[in-house]
Amino acid sequence: MSITIKTINNSANISGNVQKYANQWIDSLIGEQLLSENTYKAYSIDLNYFFTFISEHKGKTISTKIIEELNIKDFRSWLASLEKNKNKFSPNTQARAKASIRSFFKYLNKNQIIKNTSIFNLQQSKVKKMLPKPIPFKDIMNIIKIAGEKKDWTGTRDKTLLILIYSTGLRISEALQLNRIDVQNKNNIRILGKGGKVREIPLIKSAIIAIEELLEINKDLSPKEPLFIANKGKRLGARQVQKTVEEIRVMLSLPSTVTPHALRHSFATHLLDKGVNLRTLQELLGHASLSTTQGYTSVSIDKLNKAHGLAHPRSSYE
Repeated sequence: MSITIKTINNSANISGNVQKYANQWIDSLIGEQLLSENTYKAYSIDLNYFFTFISEHKGKTISTKIIEELNIKDFRSWLASLEKNKNKFSPNTQARAKASIRSFFKYLNKNQIIKNTSIFNLQQSKVKKMLPKPIPFKDIMNIIKIAGEKKDWTGTRDKTLLILIYSTGLRISEALQLNRIDVQNKNNIRILGKGGKVREIPLIKSAIIAIEELLEINKDLSPKEPLFIANKGKRLGARQVQKTVEEIRVMLSLPSTVTPHALRHSFATHLLDKGVNLRTLQELLGHASLSTTQGYTSVSIDKLNKAHGLAHPRSSYE
């Protein structure tokens, strides 16, 4: 995947070297992490806005010398500009922008391209994370059923993909990176996740059956071919999967929170409801930190509290 950082409104006045280093930073992220193309584009947008602001702030073309001389006041002015445009930059977007620019300067310093550590003196943003919104099991089954009702082979493909995501908790990018050889005659699959972390996930019977059905349809393909392919034979893209789920969501009158990624949330929450411990869930989801996995406990605790309120004897005499 190659993503070129483009100027926003042709106003990011930067030198050729700065442009080169920006692209090298994006390339380094792509090499180290398995994120969606939209995420990398978001990083590019954050950096473009930063360049545009600094160019106007300094009144000069942004050179490596200017970047090296930026001080804490310059970075605070940039953050203030984000805060001033709250309608355009939500708290989450502001936090992401700060993380993006920190990552850019970390890359510059680590590779001894430009030495400037001023941004690391900024206080880290604390953003309240939205709790995952699991999809009820009944709705998941209906989504999978409708996905498989297409008359051609794409119905089997879409049904298999959704079963796989819900039964394993894979990120959509992880599921789409699978090749046929990764699942043929396998009861477990090895996944290369974020940061190059490898994990093994067991396949339940329904997932194995669906995969075997899909493999049989395209049995003449090489084992090294993608498991999920688009109509033209190329690897299926995340946006196409999102559109498919959007169409089904509308058909079933389900909320906008029903997305392919919500299937991963549902996998996690439903396992917690069944008593799976956090450490096991952390390994299955491929989270680097247990604190990330703990976000799912709030959902289950909320559900537990509601059940407790309805079932507790005290509720009968209040």
